[in-house]
Amino acid sequence: MTDNNCSYCNFDEYDVIAKNDFGVVLPEANSLSKGHCVIIPLRHVSSFFEVTDKERKSLMSLLEQARNELNILHHPTGFHIGFNDGTVFGESTTHLHIHIIPRYENQSLVLDERWGFNQ
Repeated sequence: MTDNNCSYCNFDEYDVIAKNDFGVVLPEANSLSKGHCVIIPLRHVSSFFEVTDKERKSLMSLLEQARNELNILHHPTGFHIGFNDGTVFGESTTHLHIHIIPRYENQSLVLDERWGFNQ
């Protein structure tokens, strides 16, 4: 199931970093650090708790794949991983997405309204 008004349902194949049968890795348009990506299920679903077991395993596999690629490309010190589930933070989309944000030594991470923080 897709939602015609959802940017995650209507992604450009050109932007795909990795993909499997149930999910895709895309670059984050409003990046908080070099390499910031999102992992999304291909099916339009708003909650991690609504995905099937196969989708969940698929998303975790893509998360690990994204981490491995980011380690090779950007050599971050670590990662901040966040699940945006539902519409709690006024998201522009209700499509479940998992942020993987590379962290670099001596670089502070400034979280914004996507994480419930006002700047």
